Amino acid sequence: MSAERISTKSKIRILIFSFALFSILLYTSQAINLNDKAQRALSQILETPERFFIQTLDRFQELENREIAKLKKEILGLQDSIYEKDLQIKSLENLRPYTPYNSNEKNESGVYISSFDQMNFNCCKKHRIYISNPEQVNDGVFAVSQGDFVIGKTRILSNNEIEVRLLSDPEEYVSIKTTKEFFCIAKGEGKPLTISCLNESKVVEYEIGDTFFTTGFDGIYPAGLIVGRLKGIEDIENNLFRQKLEIELFFDPFKSINKRAILHE
Repeated sequence: MSAERISTKSKIRILIFSFALFSILLYTSQAINLNDKAQRALSQILETPERFFIQTLDRFQELENREIAKLKKEILGLQDSIYEKDLQIKSLENLRPYTPYNSNEKNESGVYISSFDQMNFNCCKKHRIYISNPEQVNDGVFAVSQGDFVIGKTRILSNNEIEVRLLSDPEEYVSIKTTKEFFCIAKGEGKPLTISCLNESKVVEYEIGDTFFTTGFDGIYPAGLIVGRLKGIEDIENNLFRQKLEIELFFDPFKSINKRAILHE
């Protein structure tokens, strides 16, 4: 069976119709801006999962930041707790052979070590820390301690904070003793964590490692606060009856920022 042949006239009509249909579609597409609308529709379709992904990522990041902040706060709390427990342990270790100082529980008064003059502490002879003054004490001279450990003596008082001169400052003096009843007046050396005093007679024995406590005789520091430990004994040249005792202080300002302190009235 032979295939039906399309006449030339029919071919021309089909060609003219196809061209007309193409022209109509092209004109219609341009008239209604079909390409832009299709692109916008496609863009909106693609934006939906992208927006969802970004929102999910933002929520996850926010949750992660909250958890990190919470963990940091818990770590700081644990560090403060460990520091205070360590002070208590050191206090018990050093007070075993001695009558402990009876604190009036000023720990809850809200007094904190706010800042520390680190530059002068390391290089020079001006040794100072600063504590908060929540009760706005503005008159008098007070001893300052951290738990049972002596810090120093108040120097300048203002409504916002109190300047405290550390025991290691050359202008600072304190009356101290050991459990073996050796007494002396110690003076700051201008060196970090160090004070010294003189033994005038060698009548009372002492040895490296002995702990020194405040006597209360100076009228500023209460009796029984822990000062430091004997770390060096130096013979005075041409004097058989004198020795210089070097005492290492327990209070370390580098570890004490934002920790509680006691103002002894």
